[in-house]
Amino acid sequence: MRRILLLMLLMLLSPAIHGSGKQPPKTVIGTDKECIQCHPKQFKEWQASAHAKKQPVAGCLACHGGLHSETASRSRRDRVCVACHGGKEGAVVHSYASSKHGVLMRLEENGYDWTKPLAMANYRAPGCAYCHLHQRNHDVSAGVRADAMNRERPVPDGMRAVCRDCHAPRYTARLFDNGDALLEIGRKKSREAEALVQAAPELGREDQAAVQQQLQKMHQHLQNVRLGAGHQSPDYQWWHGQPALDGDLLRIRGMIDEYRRKHPVQPR
Repeated sequence: MRRILLLMLLMLLSPAIHGSGKQPPKTVIGTDKECIQCHPKQFKEWQASAHAKKQPVAGCLACHGGLHSETASRSRRDRVCVACHGGKEGAVVHSYASSKHGVLMRLEENGYDWTKPLAMANYRAPGCAYCHLHQRNHDVSAGVRADAMNRERPVPDGMRAVCRDCHAPRYTARLFDNGDALLEIGRKKSREAEALVQAAPELGREDQAAVQQQLQKMHQHLQNVRLGAGHQSPDYQWWHGQPALDGDLLRIRGMIDEYRRKHPVQPR
């Protein structure tokens, strides 16, 4: 009888001993659904993000991996992001790698404590996750995001707040103002090129295709300027950005002028 009472007492005390009575997290996770049960807040944030809405979908395991003890530290390292964002030679990754932050990251990343939160300047050089998943917000569209600098409007304060973790407000404001000015110079070149193309409807099919191809290159070079401003990469602000835009504009103008020389308008 005493043994039965003792067993009953242990059963009653079991939830108190083990916390809420929930099962401890698995060592290995096999599917994203297993993560959602314990992380509903992060899942809701993720649902609003580009990771959830674009194809291929970047789910929990894609970034965190399946080993529960390393899910946080693994997802905070840049190597997780590289494969899905154009590889090491792609403009997105290379523009960061060629920046001061990127160089510091390569030199020091093996000495960082990757278990620390993505906030409070815990890392001397911010990586992809620090800026784009700031303070563990799983909506990569909430803070620093690529399309924020695509629109001709003020940069959201959420982006500025990330930089203010490490930099003084006045310095941060100056950098963003410089970036806006740099982008506006690039946009003017792009608008001029588009106006030239619209004013040349007489171009033949092959010539029109060649001009449109050059215009597409110009859009990519304008994107390089955005990446250069956002990642603070001089190479992408200039060598892969503004001079490339100058060349695109000159080529488009030259192609249209050449066509008009070869096909002069006959007087009526």
